[in-house]
Amino acid sequence: MTTDADGIVGIYHSTAERQMIKERVSDALPTAAVLSPRANALLVQSADGKMHFWHIDNEHPEVSIKSLWQKVWYESYPKPDYIWQSSSANSDFEPKYSLTPLVFGTLKAAFYAMLVAMPLALMGAIYTAYFMAPRMRQYVKPSIEIMGALPTVILGFLAGLWLAPFMEEHLAGLFVMLMIIPVGVMLFAFAWQFVPKAIAHNLSGGWDAALLIPIILLSGWFAFKVSVPLEAFLFHGSLRDWFKTELGIGYDQRNALVVGVAMGFAVIPTIFSIAEDAIFSVPKHLTVGSLALGATPWQTMVRVVLLTASPGIFSAVMIGFGRAVGETMIVLMATGNTPVMDLSVFQGLRTLAANIAVEMPESEVDSTHYRVLFLAALVLFMFTFVFNTLAEVIRQRLREKYSSL
Repeated sequence: MTTDADGIVGIYHSTAERQMIKERVSDALPTAAVLSPRANALLVQSADGKMHFWHIDNEHPEVSIKSLWQKVWYESYPKPDYIWQSSSANSDFEPKYSLTPLVFGTLKAAFYAMLVAMPLALMGAIYTAYFMAPRMRQYVKPSIEIMGALPTVILGFLAGLWLAPFMEEHLAGLFVMLMIIPVGVMLFAFAWQFVPKAIAHNLSGGWDAALLIPIILLSGWFAFKVSVPLEAFLFHGSLRDWFKTELGIGYDQRNALVVGVAMGFAVIPTIFSIAEDAIFSVPKHLTVGSLALGATPWQTMVRVVLLTASPGIFSAVMIGFGRAVGETMIVLMATGNTPVMDLSVFQGLRTLAANIAVEMPESEVDSTHYRVLFLAALVLFMFTFVFNTLAEVIRQRLREKYSSL
């Protein structure tokens, strides 16, 4: 608070970095002024001996565009930073309401979830709708769609209490599995051509994919078995310690990798179901005509079926992305719920939805904290609204472009 010789008092909030009040409180020269501890009252003594008492109605001084979205240099911090720290035993501390770490965490969780879900869901939808035997499809498609009915609180519970410790203990095995399983599948495909024709023809078209299930399971088991001596030989016993000592990358047990796997598992049924319906709904005369003109099944899929079904596939991806952005329970239970801004897949995060779920019950009604949580909900709504609107525009253009096929 400052006063000048003209009796004008100005109140400036250093955290929010904005001028709150600038008012004339006395016509005479002020000689002394004091601000109440709660900054809700002002007492000014002027040169003519009069005392002037002012009530200050300034309920939310710590909030501004800068404090919500830009770096702020808080007390006792070495440099300006994005900080969310709202809880305290009283209201005398300096609250930190930066929404930037929460938006960053929301996008980070959605990115890793889509990174896991999109390849599996879309490739599975393509094979199920176009290459799989009809009888096998009758079992596969409902089974995957039933996965979508699994409560996310169960997935979050399993991710936090089982998957996170498992991935921490078998981190090297997970990376080895990503290399071993594709090699195992390719070796099986290479060996399949040497299978006697009588045996191969007994399996109707599309059913041969069921033989890959034990191959994938065995490859995964082999990857975890071979990862133990491989980790000891290449990384001196622990991959996590090697990341820390050699690359300076820390490892939190509940991190973005756990969220990506768990939330990807939750998003897969949504993307798969919509994309599979879109591909399966492509008119048969298009595929039959393409094959009749000499195109291979794969050429027909890439140049005819996928283009025709692209609006539906794009809608599936965007709906899955919206599901990942708005997910609450999985990110609440499997991320550590720490509002940090770190691109590392081994660090935790906090999303807008999880933050609202955690802090809304304990926030004081009509307080700054309470209002900022409502603002976070509005930001989440606007975020999904803008993305869904853009997705609808792109989908309509894809439909107009490829509707003539």
